[in-house]
Amino acid sequence: MTKTKKERLDDVLTDLLRVGQIKACGIVSKEGLLINSRTPPDVDARIFSALCSTIMGAAEAASGQMSTGTVSQISVKTEKGTIVLIPAGFKAILTVLTEPDAQIGLIFYEMETRSAQVEEILGEL
Repeated sequence: MTKTKKERLDDVLTDLLRVGQIKACGIVSKEGLLINSRTPPDVDARIFSALCSTIMGAAEAASGQMSTGTVSQISVKTEKGTIVLIPAGFKAILTVLTEPDAQIGLIFYEMETRSAQVEEILGEL
């Protein structure tokens, strides 16, 4: 039996959480709509989605104005963790919220792999 897109996206997020040091993760449309997420009860996934889309939109606008090319990753470091965003194709954004002491290099690496999987899943008709 083949898995649905939702089940396959669930698997991607579950695998990402296995990396460790990740409090929340999600897949968001470029318009800010929540596609799928794994968030703790204290994180409103819909608000997180909208904010991540806004951050990505601002970064893309700045990059366009300064002619620096396409945005490949964004990180926002705070005292309680880091928000990381990576485009997953033209339609979506893969997002994570890490623990404060997370190994960001490992998380970036894993996110790049997972974002390609998300792009493939969402690109299928």
